[in-house]
Amino acid sequence: MNEQKLNQTKTDTVQKILFWTMLASIITFVASLIIYACSYWGHMFSDFAETLSYCIVKNPYTGEYGNIHSIYPPFAFLPFYLFALICKPALTQYIDGTITLEQLAKTPSFIISFLLFYAICMAIVLLLSAKMSKFKGKKLAYLLVSIFCFAPFAFCLFRGNNIIFACILVMLFFMMYNSEKRWQRELANVCLAGAVAVKIYPALLLIFFVKDRRFLDLLKTLLYSVVLIFLPFLLIKGGFANIKEIWNNFTHFNGGEGRDASWNNIGFDGLASKIATLLHLPVLHSILSKLFRFGSIIVTIVALCLSHNSKQKMQPVLITLLTYELFQGVSYAYTLVFLIIPIIIYLVNFEEYSKLNKIYYGTCFAVIALPLMAGLNFFLFAQLSAVCLLVKGYIDLFKEYSTSKKEKKLETPQTNEQTEDKAETIESAEQQN
Repeated sequence: MNEQKLNQTKTDTVQKILFWTMLASIITFVASLIIYACSYWGHMFSDFAETLSYCIVKNPYTGEYGNIHSIYPPFAFLPFYLFALICKPALTQYIDGTITLEQLAKTPSFIISFLLFYAICMAIVLLLSAKMSKFKGKKLAYLLVSIFCFAPFAFCLFRGNNIIFACILVMLFFMMYNSEKRWQRELANVCLAGAVAVKIYPALLLIFFVKDRRFLDLLKTLLYSVVLIFLPFLLIKGGFANIKEIWNNFTHFNGGEGRDASWNNIGFDGLASKIATLLHLPVLHSILSKLFRFGSIIVTIVALCLSHNSKQKMQPVLITLLTYELFQGVSYAYTLVFLIIPIIIYLVNFEEYSKLNKIYYGTCFAVIALPLMAGLNFFLFAQLSAVCLLVKGYIDLFKEYSTSKKEKKLETPQTNEQTEDKAETIESAEQQN
């Protein structure tokens, strides 16, 4: 009876948190939608229009179609072909320069295409979130509404960025990674490979295979990734010759003037730029950027390898995804959409955390999830909260490892004493016989 009451109290706590989160999310979502739509309507669907353009031109890499210089392999925009066909005439006019992005965004066919894209992506993410959380009733309803209004997720969908497909594939990866069914574990490998083919940086998640000593899965996922990245080039005019073009486009994009200093850039490179600007020491930018970016990669790999037998369920996922998001040279706030995964893990295992961790992680997640999606504050505070989450994740994992090492050292002498006592007992019994 007492255990049942305790479980009911736990459920009520999470449900209350989700209820108030849902209310705050709805308010900020509506307010930000109004502000964003009024201020940035002409650029609101910029990523969506650009990605659709890749689908209807013969070669999106060489620049022969105006300002179209794709930085993604063909697999990244294959899912957009259906949406491109819906509004192909209007899209052709946009590529030719006949109409502007703002005019394109007002054409009925483009609006239908976008709404279809939005609905399908939203439905898949909400369905996966429900399956990952295993919540039911009101608690599930509150969670899904909160995710619907989750700032990075909404920002990502409003722009129509293809990172949403990478997010869906990563969610599927974590759902099936430890499945008892072999075919699901294999499908998890394929999903991670697909995420790598959409956005190369999810390759960092391959460390999970190293952490869990699943080296065969690591090799298979690498093979799947190579196939999904390179084979679709055969569908594009120029074939494999476009690999050089895509690399040139990628380096040009990441080195674009002003991108590192942009408030929209929440990555370590953007943080290094802000610090250097604040201190009036431009030379610090390059040094701090490399220190933050590659330092985080090293620390994350070490932390994951040391957490092989860790009881922490959220922190390994959290630090890996944050390292991926912050490492990129240009990392806009919508990359934080991947935090849907650790947030769900946090809520599912809420009662296992200390009071400090409940408040700390909950506050940082809220700062990222709730603010308006317009203005500098959202990007700056989202960036600082992401860094705080990463550091706290490191601290928790290293602290747990240190504690487990001390416990093992304390257990060892005790084990030796027990062995010696057992040997003396056996010897005494033999002498009596």
